Amino acid sequence: MIVDWHVHWLPPDLADALRARAQPPRIVGGPEGERLDVHREVLPVTPALFESGARLEFMDRHGVSRQVLSLPGLFGIDSLPADEAAPLVRRFNDALAGLMADLPDRFSGLAALPLADPAAAVEELARAMDITGFVGAILPADAFLTRREAEAWAPLLEAANARRAHVFIHPGPVPPGGAGPPPDFGDNTNLRHIVLDVQARLSAVTVTLTLTDFLDAFPEITVQVANLGGSVPMMVERMDHVSARRTPDAPLPSSRMSRIYVDTSSFGPRSIALAAGTFGAERVLLGTDHPIFDTARTLEAVRSSGLPEADIAGILGGNGSALLHR
Repeated sequence: MIVDWHVHWLPPDLADALRARAQPPRIVGGPEGERLDVHREVLPVTPALFESGARLEFMDRHGVSRQVLSLPGLFGIDSLPADEAAPLVRRFNDALAGLMADLPDRFSGLAALPLADPAAAVEELARAMDITGFVGAILPADAFLTRREAEAWAPLLEAANARRAHVFIHPGPVPPGGAGPPPDFGDNTNLRHIVLDVQARLSAVTVTLTLTDFLDAFPEITVQVANLGGSVPMMVERMDHVSARRTPDAPLPSSRMSRIYVDTSSFGPRSIALAAGTFGAERVLLGTDHPIFDTARTLEAVRSSGLPEADIAGILGGNGSALLHR
């Protein structure tokens, strides 16, 4: 059984709403077909993004039993001003509810929330969690870069805690401001933004959630940080070294990593093995970031990671299935 916890979907109804928008995020036409204009980049619109038939065929071809669907966080839809975001995220959640009702054995869902209005976000989370198939919500990484910034989201996490919800922390902006174009770095802008900057922000999130007591107030939620939790698996030994030298009586950072889950999105076998050693193999979920990244490549990365077969089976589906049924 393969369970993919990092997958995005754009319902046809929401796609139509984006076609009607004059500003990003929007869908625009062109000589080469439709494109998603999402400030930070322009992406091709493919059937895999919104057609359920094409998605099911893709899942069957790759042996994926279930996808846990979420709104693409980097598109900036949920971080629009509240009056714009609220109807769009509601369209997403309503469409996802319908898809899960039609195909309950194939899809679960993470609710999208109107981030600019905290009270409305709590209300929408409650509405979604009353619908069969929703297991939690997607939230932006920029909300948790520091403990101080994370505190602003405590009321929403309290609501999630009351529902024993799963919180998926994905690269994405917070309002006000929302998504905007990345800076022009002068060279390798895509790599500097999509890899270095994104991973640095996720690393900061992992530090906030594992090396402070912020999550202690929310013992009933589970938290997933995208993309192997940033670059922490590569840096945790340095963290331990710094901690041992400067705060020798404190627990080593590596001893506190198992509070969160991470997913495998966009990474290869060596990184996945390193993450399993950092967080515990039982805390690594399959995540492909379909349809943005290559599912087949990620599946092969897990299978060729050199981990014990039981750990590989857990990452591909056992861990995710247990999380769904906790």
